[in-house]
Amino acid sequence: MKKVFFAALVFLFCSGSVFAQSEAQNSEEELNPKTGFPVIKDIPYIVFDEGLSFASVTRLEKESGRSNFVWTDYMIGAYFAIQSVNIKPVDSIIKISAYYPFAHDFNDVEQLAKQTLLYAFDLFAGPVFEASMWEYVRLRYAIGLHYMYQLSDEYHYHYLGLGLIAGLDLPVAHRWNIIVNGGFDLDYPNLGTNKHVQPYDYSWQYHFDVGVRYSRKKTNKYSYVRQIKKLF
Repeated sequence: MKKVFFAALVFLFCSGSVFAQSEAQNSEEELNPKTGFPVIKDIPYIVFDEGLSFASVTRLEKESGRSNFVWTDYMIGAYFAIQSVNIKPVDSIIKISAYYPFAHDFNDVEQLAKQTLLYAFDLFAGPVFEASMWEYVRLRYAIGLHYMYQLSDEYHYHYLGLGLIAGLDLPVAHRWNIIVNGGFDLDYPNLGTNKHVQPYDYSWQYHFDVGVRYSRKKTNKYSYVRQIKKLF
């Protein structure tokens, strides 16, 4: 019984010491005289990247007793992304893309578009996470909401679902980075004018982006150009 009592006293003493130390550290933090809260040392800011993008959009209609109907559109375009830095508890990213559908097929058979003016707009938004591989490469991945509008020969498509982005952030120079992204989206495709005439069972998309980022705030301590100069 004495051992249990003694152990309890030691636990309470240690807990009190840790709590007192934590309180002392909090009291030593520099406070903002206007707000009374601790000063934000890592000031939040945003960075931008932009580049070229490729996408393939697939719509599937299930059939019984025969092969399914599968439509695929191939698109090329450009993207623009905004990413927050030092936002607590997690940073976020918004990516906007514009596409021109240049090829189409139905069950792997090429289809010719009847209209020349066809286009699509894509939007992704969600939290983003980053990890570094010894400063040589930074890994970036995000999961969030995905929306796409597409004008086809027959319908105005509206896709809504979840998306995933996984990419590489390559520190080329002190302020320059090359961005390489791959993405996958799983959407509900029956929010447009096709919902009553030709509803689909599934829709999914693949994306591939190559872009650049220039930032004066989010600079690279280590970069490929700087290390190559040191070698020579």
